[in-house]
This record gives sequence, structure tokens and C-alpha cells, in this order.
Amino acid sequence: MAQVTVFTKDGRFSTTANDEARAGEKRSELERLLAGDIPGREGYAGGTLTAPSSISSGGGEIAASTPIKEEDLSPYSREQAKVLLPYITKLDPVRGEKLIDSYTQGFIDTGKADFALANMRSTVEYSEMFEGIKRPDGSLRMTEAQYLQNKEAVAIHLQEYNLGGYAKENLDVIFPKLLANNVSPDELRNRVKAVSDTITSLPEEQKAQVLGQYSQYYSDELGETVDMSESALVAIAIDPEVNAQILSKRLNVSQISATFERVTGEDIDYNAVQRLVSGGITAQRAASEFETATARAMTASRLARRFGRAKTEYSALEFAEMGAAPDTEFAEQVSTLAAQAESESAVQIGAKKTQQGAVTGLTEA
Repeated sequence: MAQVTVFTKDGRFSTTANDEARAGEKRSELERLLAGDIPGREGYAGGTLTAPSSISSGGGEIAASTPIKEEDLSPYSREQAKVLLPYITKLDPVRGEKLIDSYTQGFIDTGKADFALANMRSTVEYSEMFEGIKRPDGSLRMTEAQYLQNKEAVAIHLQEYNLGGYAKENLDVIFPKLLANNVSPDELRNRVKAVSDTITSLPEEQKAQVLGQYSQYYSDELGETVDMSESALVAIAIDPEVNAQILSKRLNVSQISATFERVTGEDIDYNAVQRLVSGGITAQRAASEFETATARAMTASRLARRFGRAKTEYSALEFAEMGAAPDTEFAEQVSTLAAQAESESAVQIGAKKTQQGAVTGLTEA
């Protein structure tokens, strides 16, 4: 078994890999590297073992023997770093750019991708973005790609048990703890399932009594009606911090936010969720409210395009906010669309109005 030097196709980066498979491996490290199957080193796919006689610079080719000044190398190696590590800037655009800079500088200083990676991993931004990836001795528990895959798996497992809001609020806090305690995503899922199954299997009368007691407690504490769900009980059981989050109303906001993004496919910020909450939207009825808002937005957008309106795209958030806190100007836009469609007999419109005159329905036949 020997270490061989591998160059990227453009010749700008090099690394080393073993050319023989170890016991139990079907392919050697070299074979996997050249196939692009090693997380974090995908940029070596299709590479070569021979140093190229010329190096692509993005604007032509230069002889490999020609000395490359730092200012000449920097812009190209920086873009190459983004190709090698595509998830860095996607995960966090601001801190990700700093990591790319560190990677680039490490390569400029050493000419080796392995050292460039080590330079990036030594930064404060890296520790913040990949909290918990390092053991106390500084070694890595997994690669960056595996870290993100495992983190996503934890979020998916929590969503399976209707804990999307809990995941949105707590994932960045609980995931490093799971790593530190060697708890895999599958192990977490098994724990959540055990708690959920225990609550689900309770006799209906006993379950209703437990939910009623929690609802009464939080309603008294917050001075408003709180309807506890089974998923909220699961969250409380697996994480003692949830109690404080409910009392500060953070969990409710996160649950509504997660439901909105799942149902509508749109993004929503904290202030918008707060407006919906203030308008009476609750986590319990959020899904049905957002499904209706999505359907109305699609109908309004089709009608607006058909009639050549200046505004041709409507969002689910606009209709959700109108349902929670009617906006006169927006309601007039929707009402005018409905009236125009009805008068031209192009479509059949059902527009229901509240006693205050706000349009609450928009359907297309």
C-alpha cells in the first residue's frame, strides 16, 4: 500500500491517497477519490496522478513551471474551493465566505488541499458553523458533509412526530449535544418514538385528562387559552427546556412557522409569524388556515395574469394575514379581481364577505 499524489483536473489542487484497498474495503481510497465518492473531496473526481504540464487559470492556460503569484492564484483557488466545498457558503453565506478565504489562504501558503482544509477547520467561524463536530482532543467526529447529513436526519425524524416547530427552535442547540453523547439520528428517533407511543397508548379518558391539566396550567400562567397537543407533550418529555419555551411563547411561534413553510412552500420571518399569532392563528389550526391561503393565492395569481393586472403574483402569506387581520386595500384588490372575473363570465367566483366587508373567500370554478 502506497500513498500517491492526486491532482484535480485543472491541476490547481493536489492531495494524497492510498492506492490499495484495506481489509474489508472493496475499493481503495484512490479509487473512491477519483470517483468523487469521498465527502469533502468531491473536487478530485476525474483527477489525474500526473502533474499537468499546464494549469487552467479560468482565463486560459499557464505553464505549470511558471511561478504563480499570490494575487494571481487567489481568485481562481477561491472559486475552486467553492467547488470542492459547495455546502459551506450555502449553509451560512457570511461565515461561509470567511471559511472559503481561510481555505484559500491555506492552499496559497502550502499548495496542499489537506493543509488548506486544516487551516479552515482551525477558524472560529468553523467551530460556530459546525458546533460539536470536534472531539475534546480536536479530532473530527465526522466530515462536514456527514455532519450536515446527520443534522438533517435529526430534523426529519422530529418532523415525523409533528415536532417541526421544536426542531426549528432547538436543532442548533440539541444536535451538538447529541454528538457529544454519541446519540445517532436513529437512536434519537427510537427515543422519540418510545415517548410518543407511550402517550398515544394511554386510554382516551386518561389522555384527555393529562392534556386538560397541561392546558389549564399554561392557560393560567399565560393568561390566555392554550390547547395542548400530544406532540407538545412529547416535546416536554424529551426536553425539559420546552416548558420555559412554551411559557415564553417561543415554541408556538416556531410551530406555526414550520407549518407555514411546510404547507405553502414559502419562507416566513419572525415578525410575520407574530402578526399571524396576534391575529388569532394557533398551532392547532395553522395547517388548514395555510392550505386555504395557498389555494386562494394560486387562484388570485391566475386571475391577475389572465386580466393583465400590474400585480400578477399573490402569496399565501398575504391571504393568511388577511384572514388574521383584514387589510382594506388588499381586500379591495381581491374583490375587484372577483368582480371582473364574474362580469366577464370567464370564471365563476365565490367571494364571501364578513360583516365588515372583508373578502374571506376566493375560488375559481
